[in-house]
Formats: sequence, C-alpha cells, structure tokens
Amino acid sequence: MKPSILFLFGLDEDSRDFEVVSTLEMVDKAVAALRERGWVVEPRRIAHSIDAALESFSPDEWLVFNICEGLPHQAFYYARVALELGKRGYTYTGCDYFSLDKTQYKWIMKRRLEEQSVPTPQWAITEQPNELQFDSFPAIVKPAAEHCSYGITRQSVVMNVLEARAQAALIVEEFHGPAMIESFCDSDEYNVSLWGDAAPEVLGISTMQYGYFKDIRDRLCTFDAKWSPDSEAYRSIPAICPAPVSIELKRKLESVALAAYHALELRDYARIDIRLHNGKPMVLDINANCDVSDGGGFFNAAHAAGFSYGEMLEHIAEIAMVRMPLAGTRDVVSQHEPVPEMSMMES
Repeated sequence: MKPSILFLFGLDEDSRDFEVVSTLEMVDKAVAALRERGWVVEPRRIAHSIDAALESFSPDEWLVFNICEGLPHQAFYYARVALELGKRGYTYTGCDYFSLDKTQYKWIMKRRLEEQSVPTPQWAITEQPNELQFDSFPAIVKPAAEHCSYGITRQSVVMNVLEARAQAALIVEEFHGPAMIESFCDSDEYNVSLWGDAAPEVLGISTMQYGYFKDIRDRLCTFDAKWSPDSEAYRSIPAICPAPVSIELKRKLESVALAAYHALELRDYARIDIRLHNGKPMVLDINANCDVSDGGGFFNAAHAAGFSYGEMLEHIAEIAMVRMPLAGTRDVVSQHEPVPEMSMMES
C-alpha cells in the first residue's frame, strides 16, 4: 500500500508577495494533480513551527513532499526542515540537509565541485569589497547565499576589478552577507534536469538563449528575466526544451551534470545550470530541490519526456518511497558529522 502524502511548504511574514502568490498557486495545482493520480494528499504550511505542521501525521503512514525553500533565518529553511524531518523519522522527497545546506552557500558548493574535479568558473568570495582581488574578466558579482536570482541585475556583469569592488559593496550592504565573483561565461545557458537517487538519470536539457541582446551585461538571467513578465529581459530570453544541441554537446552536458549531482550527493531531483567556456561545460549553480511548479524548467523537461504534471510529481514521490523502510536512518545528523556549516543555519 502506498503512503499518504503530506505536502509541506513554508511562508511567513518575511515572504515576498510574489513568493506567496506563486507558492500557494503551486501547492493548489500540485495537490490536485497528485489527488487525480489517486494519492491521499494534505497540504500543510510551516510558518514558525515545524512541530505544528507535523502534528497528527505519523511518519509510518505519511510521506512528506518537501517543497520548503526558506532562507537560513526562517523556520522553513529547506536544510533545517530536512534535518528536523530526519530526526523525527519521516521519509521526505528531495535532498537531505547536508546537500541542501552546501548548495545554499555558493562558496561551499564551489569548493565541493573543485574537490571532485567538476569544472566550474574561476571564483572568489569577499566580505571586504575594497580588498577584492580578481583577474578574470568579464565577471559576474552576486550574493553568495541567495536564491531565485536575488541581487542579479545587468550591473552584476563587471569588466574590471574597480567595477567588481563597487558591485560587491552594493551586494554586501543589501544582503548583509558575502559577495561572490566568478568569471562570466558568455554563452547560452543550459539547464540540465536530473532525477533519481543511487542511479540518477538525465530527464532533459533546456536552454536559455541570449542572442537578442548585443550588450554582454544583458546576457544573463537576472531577477527581472526570471520574475518580471513586463520586462524586456523576461520577454526576450526564450527557454527552449529540449535544447537544440549536438549529440557531442549533449553528452558533455549530461556528463558534467551527473558529476555535479554526485559531487554534492544529491537525490530525487535537481537542476544543474551550465554555461560554456571555449566549448567546455562549466557548472554555474546547483539547484537542489529545484522548482517543480507546472511552469518551471523541471516540468518543461518532464513534459518534453512525455510526463504529465501529476506523473512527474508521482515519480518523485515514488523515488523517495523506496527509503521508507529505512525512515530516518540516512537523514540524522550522525550521517555527515562533523558539519561546520550547520552553525550558518542557526545564525
């Protein structure tokens, strides 16, 4: 017998308006799609208390579909939720706290990629912008611990160290945290969607093409390009799935994406963002527990592969279900101790 599904999401008074609207819309559609597939599904919101959201749901009977995506100071920070679910013996979809926490902090993610010989652009991190040293331009400056393209504008692309220091200073002041700089790969962007646990597979590859823009500063996925339908960037950057790539490039993209998936010990589903440098794929970012809304890139890949929205969500749940007899054994703290990054979660 299959378990019931507790569809867990997070919103609080710090959530931005567009986050509230998009999250509630996604929850309604996802719950309906899973119910149409025959699942018993109950949505629950975390605002300030994980225990309150889990009350009356036994870990022996309920599989948690975890779409929490908060920041480290919020109760529903996704790594914290994964940690607490594991402690309580729940089986849940998506990555464990270890992978979620490491991919939140981009400098930790980058170090992990380098340790595992996964290609990624040259980078540096700073909390003292006036002391920043970097010699690979053009480059992009962005917040080192944000998501959803927060802090990324056309001014993020810098051409020299003076511009880099100025942009880093703005980032540090606005986001109260470090800024990251990395070499800017001026190519189309490839988003590789993967799913699976011990033996992941590539679901599909999409691409965002920047040929409309002549100025290099516009050839990136800014906050407006992602979230502002009225902006020129949103209208002028097509997302194409499946990506029109050669067999050789497809093989290279898949190989690098799988290497990144393994390097950060991901599971269930993720999206790897890649650009090319002299024809070589370079990992820009790893989106563990990526967006699974019916308008997101992961579903675009699933749809191109022949899955309906409900079938995609069901498959993610089924991947996680395999772990149910061992609920809690993989996800407790002792799995990955010591974990120095955990102190960041509590700050």
